[in-house]
Amino acid sequence: MTKIDEILSAGGYANHDVVEQMPENLNHKMVQKARLGKKAVPRHTQDLLVEALNRLVQPETRFRREDLFPESEM
Repeated sequence: MTKIDEILSAGGYANHDVVEQMPENLNHKMVQKARLGKKAVPRHTQDLLVEALNRLVQPETRFRREDLFPESEM
């Protein structure tokens, strides 16, 4: 289970809820790919997902890329 999957599952959010935050930039396939964590997620997509999650849970927590994608740290 990835960190994104944990956050979305704990909050009762679906992939569609994330896509609704940035419909012009994100799609369901991008969210699902990040949620499964089987393949590497491009940096640009990581940034979009971080922004969308911050919009979705805005009063509760602010996430950084390092929080959600620890394997992509340089």
